[in-house]
Amino acid sequence: MARPPKELTPEKSVEDLLGSKIRKLRLAQGWDVTDLAAKVFVSPGRISSIETANDPPGRDLTVKLEQIFGVDGALLELQMLIKSEAFKNYAQRFLRDQAGARSIHEFSPGVPGLLQTADYARALMALDFTDDPEGLEDSVVRRAERQEVFGRKNPPWLWVVLAEPALYQVHGSPNIMARQIDHLLEMGERPYIHIQMLPMDQPAVPGSISLLTLRDGTRTAYGEGVNTGTYYQEPGDVDRLQRIYDHVQAGALDLDASAQVMRDARRKHQR
Repeated sequence: MARPPKELTPEKSVEDLLGSKIRKLRLAQGWDVTDLAAKVFVSPGRISSIETANDPPGRDLTVKLEQIFGVDGALLELQMLIKSEAFKNYAQRFLRDQAGARSIHEFSPGVPGLLQTADYARALMALDFTDDPEGLEDSVVRRAERQEVFGRKNPPWLWVVLAEPALYQVHGSPNIMARQIDHLLEMGERPYIHIQMLPMDQPAVPGSISLLTLRDGTRTAYGEGVNTGTYYQEPGDVDRLQRIYDHVQAGALDLDASAQVMRDARRKHQR
């Protein structure tokens, strides 16, 4: 049986506001949660979770709800705000600290944002902005702006362990990948940027890890998967991620061998 709806306070969060709006629209139609669930092909419990702000709908379900209720954009706008708010909650503090860090050590299954070309970043993020080309371009610009830290007087020390498949999975086109690899090779020539490749036969982790040492010596860590991320500031959590990073780095190639792997991958994209 679906849980009874609680009294919502829309002021609390965007999730509360969206859940309250869906509940009001449902009640205006004279439907119970079972009726609405059947119309959008989900369980009554799923509708209850949405209305109580415990599990907000994704984009596809939000579009279905808009069609059922005959409201154009009113729900989707709130759903997009939830996505933006979630990003701020788990990433904005990290990005701010990253910009002022003394050193950055990172493992990534794909080319990390600090080393992406604009074309690669655009291709990588395109699926998240299929209906918002202006939003895509804004995101590409913001990602490029983060790289300005390497132009300052005292740039951060950056050490990246990059999973080898990242060089072969095509984002955009082979030409975009070739230029991205050229950029990695060029950035790796800077004395404060080091890129090690993790071969395909070495164990990795499902997601990225970033370890920061801030200007005051504070150490923090950030772990990210698909649409999830956590910024760690407690010493025990940072130490745990440091150990994981160290284990992965131990299997990486040295800098010269890594550069050769990148050059070999570039030739495959230029066939």
